Amino acid sequence: MKITRVTPTVISIPRADTLTTSYGSRSDALTVLVTVETDTGLVGIGQTAVDAPFYGEPAEGIVANIHAHLGPAIAGHSPLDIEFLHQRMAAALPGHLSARAGVDLALWDLKGKALGVPVYQLLGGRFRDGISLMGFVRHDSPEAMYEAARATLAETPYPVLKMKVGMDVPGDIARFAAVSEAVRGRAVIQVDGNTGWSLAQAISALSAMDRLGTLGAIEQPVARLDDMAHLARRFGAPVMADEAIYGPEDAVAVVTRGAAQLALLKITKHGGILNVLKIAHVAEAAGLDLSVAIYYDIIAAAAAHVAVALPAVRWPSPPTGLHDTILTRSIEPTGLLMEVPEGPGWGVELDPEKVRRFTLRLP
Repeated sequence: MKITRVTPTVISIPRADTLTTSYGSRSDALTVLVTVETDTGLVGIGQTAVDAPFYGEPAEGIVANIHAHLGPAIAGHSPLDIEFLHQRMAAALPGHLSARAGVDLALWDLKGKALGVPVYQLLGGRFRDGISLMGFVRHDSPEAMYEAARATLAETPYPVLKMKVGMDVPGDIARFAAVSEAVRGRAVIQVDGNTGWSLAQAISALSAMDRLGTLGAIEQPVARLDDMAHLARRFGAPVMADEAIYGPEDAVAVVTRGAAQLALLKITKHGGILNVLKIAHVAEAAGLDLSVAIYYDIIAAAAAHVAVALPAVRWPSPPTGLHDTILTRSIEPTGLLMEVPEGPGWGVELDPEKVRRFTLRLP
């Protein structure tokens, strides 16, 4: 079996709610769908998230790089030799992990289909049934976030609620205090700063939040590893590395600097499943617990397979709500667990009509 064609397609689906972070606001989920075809007729499907201009590559760059560099690098080779194909992609186009991730996910789907097994069986087999979930309170006024937190927990008893911070310290504290009042005795709060604070701002804000007694985790509030390490020593709530980790070498740096007790796996940011495995093994060996970002569609399915197979994925994850899906069957999670799709490869199929509807034509 040989690879004959690699095709990227830009997809845009509206979010259920606008996502506001220290980077800015987004009302859609922009991704690149990747299909890898073979001379046997077997097709693998992958997907990568587009987070530019916040970080990573823009959609047009991902498409151009797959057409010009990554596709030609792997054409004519067996899709089963994933490590070998990664080495070829890295030689043809160093870096560019987002583009590589879309191809990587399609290769794992192909391998699972070729062998007739779910991808989690290729990652070590079933360790648990799915991804444990946390709730998410979108950025709004303190009063609105108080009501949203109460309504969320009334519907589902999440152990953790996540909220975005890193915009302005007084406002962040006020919003946290409102959510804290809503969840007290029922859940803890994970604050996600997306590197939006300086160290001084982080100390000021987190000290005020810590005194309220509901601070459960601190996700990447600052950019520098030394500053993260300072926070990890200073506060009882664990610090989670996100933007600090792209490739496996970054995970080694986080561990050696003592910069975090948790790490968030973002499959497409790391370049796909192969690098996720390497990062996860570094983290597990160092005693860090992991969470895996769910995102949507094929990426969500891949996240479920990762969580099922890797013992260190102990920290819950928030789902990402979209208005629709490009899959024949939505895997949008409900309750406290997102179960892994069963079937060969990722266990999901594309809906051709939905793909056409949500395809974004680039200029």
